[in-house]
Amino acid sequence: MPHIVETFAFRPVRNTDGKGIVPIGLVLHVAQGNGSQFNWFNDPRSQVSSNLWAGKAGQREQYVPSDVRAWAQLGGNGTYNSIETEGFDTEALTPEQIESVAVAYADGVHAFGWALAVTDTPGQSGLITHGAGAASWGNHPGCPGGIRTGQRHQIIAQAAQLVDDSGSPTPPAVVALQHAVHVIADGIWGPVTDAALAAVRTHQWTRAEQAAVGTVVDGAWGPRSQAAYVATVRTIQSILAVAVDGVWGPATDRAFVAARSTYFIG
Repeated sequence: MPHIVETFAFRPVRNTDGKGIVPIGLVLHVAQGNGSQFNWFNDPRSQVSSNLWAGKAGQREQYVPSDVRAWAQLGGNGTYNSIETEGFDTEALTPEQIESVAVAYADGVHAFGWALAVTDTPGQSGLITHGAGAASWGNHPGCPGGIRTGQRHQIIAQAAQLVDDSGSPTPPAVVALQHAVHVIADGIWGPVTDAALAAVRTHQWTRAEQAAVGTVVDGAWGPRSQAAYVATVRTIQSILAVAVDGVWGPATDRAFVAARSTYFIG
């Protein structure tokens, strides 16, 4: 049965090959125009579509099921869902749009285990921008614009609240942290999760740390490992709701210790 996000009106379009996917996150787009995208996405001449659309006044439309590939970001179509947002890159998302994107994201957390995090690294679970995919995603560096890009943390915060309010027995923050350090996302902060997070926290350039940040495990800490480490720290900071700068400093550590004292099962 196709996966449709609750409260989104399903308006199926022609522009999809129908191939199934298991999305790892959501790509934020800007429509650069006003009004529903249905006619454009249903026109075979356009050869484009999106899974979802969020209108300025709270309108919500779904054009392609969440578990089916849309044609929104070329190389990212097989791994991410997409959401178009009404308006232009010079405008901020309205409160109604932020809520709509948060609803869609919370649905992805429940259905697919998405990390409750902002990411700028293709291949990582989280809320990412179209521009982050660079040339392989169609080379749209300005999408969805700096203003909307900066609103992603607010979206994730609202999505986290929706997940918490759902009564799910699995702590969403723990699931998100587990995704961030590449361990089984079962919502239980046990020894395996703790060891992976500790490897990132201590930052001693070990093979365990390479595994935790999702880079090649070869014992040679080079630029690729360092870039993966910074991206992972940024994801963890987003989950812990602290300043996202890629540096594990005192504020990040305090938030981490507080989360560990809440969730760790030794």
